Amino acid sequence: MKFLLFLIKRLFFSRKSSIVFRITNLITILSLSLGIASLNIVLSSIAGFESAVTQKLSDLNGYSTINHLFEDEFTINEYENSIPNEGIKYLEKFALLKSKKNTQNVVLNGYDAIDLGKIYLFKNDDFELKNTDYLIISKILASKLSVKLGDKVAIFNPANLDKLSNNNRYTFLEIKHLYDSGIKEYDLRHVFVNLGELQDFYNVENKISGWLSLDSNNKQVINYPFYEINVFERYANLFDWINTQKWPIFFIFSMITIVSFFGLLSSLNILFDEKKFNFSILNIYGLSNSSISKIFIFQSIFLTFLGSCIGIIISYFFILFQNHFKFISIAQNIYFVNYLPMEFNYLNSLYLISVSMLFSFIFSLISASNFVKIVPIDILRNK
Repeated sequence: MKFLLFLIKRLFFSRKSSIVFRITNLITILSLSLGIASLNIVLSSIAGFESAVTQKLSDLNGYSTINHLFEDEFTINEYENSIPNEGIKYLEKFALLKSKKNTQNVVLNGYDAIDLGKIYLFKNDDFELKNTDYLIISKILASKLSVKLGDKVAIFNPANLDKLSNNNRYTFLEIKHLYDSGIKEYDLRHVFVNLGELQDFYNVENKISGWLSLDSNNKQVINYPFYEINVFERYANLFDWINTQKWPIFFIFSMITIVSFFGLLSSLNILFDEKKFNFSILNIYGLSNSSISKIFIFQSIFLTFLGSCIGIIISYFFILFQNHFKFISIAQNIYFVNYLPMEFNYLNSLYLISVSMLFSFIFSLISASNFVKIVPIDILRNK
């Protein structure tokens, strides 16, 4: 083994190696590193984008909701034994929001004031809700309605608009806070009110639509007649689209990475052409073909390992800079985030290095098979 390592050192790191051999090795390392880096960046982009979208949607609507199988609204007292241990009560209603200058169809989200601050959308906001007749709308909706903080707007119940004598046709609520989720369609549609105020206005005393769960790790048993739907099920079409895009992109960049291994094959062939005289002498003096094959395998694995590690390091710093400086931006209104998030995965990096080493082993066996076909004495005669 020591003798074999000595030969490898003399063959690979000798100053007498040709400039072509050295440049080929350098190009091989660079091509492998760029191929591995590009593939790892793509994998990190897909994982980061999916995680960011999941987090964004969870921030807006919670990770999951627990609802009744047969009723849109129900009274908690009817199902005392089926109530989940944790969760935020909410009531969802459709309404018309009207100011002096404009009208907008909206979804009213009713929460207790103490629970509203637990929702991630408002967690970092500083506002006080002393009374129950408050309204929280988005900045973009406030602009559309031409209203500001402190203004009062009218909420109309669509079910009672045809009953002129009904006192519950409308109510006035005061704007206490303006939020900004960054998603235009969501901001134009969703407003937040006090749960009790919403129940009174719609004459559904003590009724709720369900419970909101904020934590994906909060696993609990849901009893009949309730069911739980998480963010992946609620936005199944969106995540199906992400998965559909994932595999073609992964396939294309995998092909680019595999092409870089042909540079490795070229490097091994140059090694064979340059050192075949040395190999022939070693073979005549008793060095077996299997031992010579190990030299090719070492060359291949060494170049692959070096190129893969450099590629992983390049991708790591690229991902680090992208997440910090956000130099690759995307349309938030379409993709839910305003930049391309990336998530470096150490396990994926280890897989890439392992698979690369496997490919290098296969290519080295192909190159080593060339030596078996030659006759050493013919090489020495032609020298």
